[in-house]
This record gives sequence, structure tokens and C-alpha cells, in this order.
Amino acid sequence: MRRGFFVECPLARLSFDFGQFGLLAAREDPGVTAELDQHAAAVRDSIERDGTRLTRSSLTHYLHGFVDGCRERGWDSDGVDYDWETLRLLAICRLAKEYGFIR
Repeated sequence: MRRGFFVECPLARLSFDFGQFGLLAAREDPGVTAELDQHAAAVRDSIERDGTRLTRSSLTHYLHGFVDGCRERGWDSDGVDYDWETLRLLAICRLAKEYGFIR
């Protein structure tokens, strides 16, 4: 099995648990798709700002930091709408899939 495809990978768990419904729904809404593109670009820029490459490890590290920040602020998605945090998580899922870090 290729690296990044095992079930213990946080990116795979996020994609499986959270990303599937959002990415499918976003394809139907051009506005959400555009927002996801912007979030994905922001994540990529944030990771690459200091010369770090976008890898499974760097994206996982970003994910952990982002989720920790969400927890510290007490964020909880109501699942009704795409808030900023939900869009950022979906963008992380998209990047992980686009770069082949998950299936």
C-alpha cells in the first residue's frame, strides 16, 4: 500500500469522515467551488511561504495546527452551512486528494 493511503492517516480520516459529502455538494455550487479554490490556495501559500514543500507530512501538520486552533476557539460545525472553518477543512481534503496523498 502506498504511503498516505492507510486508514490511520489524519488526511484519510478527514476525507472519509468529513470531505466526501462536502466535495460532492461543492461540485453542484460554483460559488462554493470558487471559495474552496481560494482556501486551497491560501493553505498552499501558508505551507510554502517559508520554503516548505507541500507534502503529506506538511499538509498533515497544517491540519493538526488548524484543528487545534478551531478547538481552542470552541468551533463546532452545525453542518447546516459552509462556514469558514468548514471550507478550510474541505480545501485541505481537496489538496490531499489532488496531490495524491489520499485516494
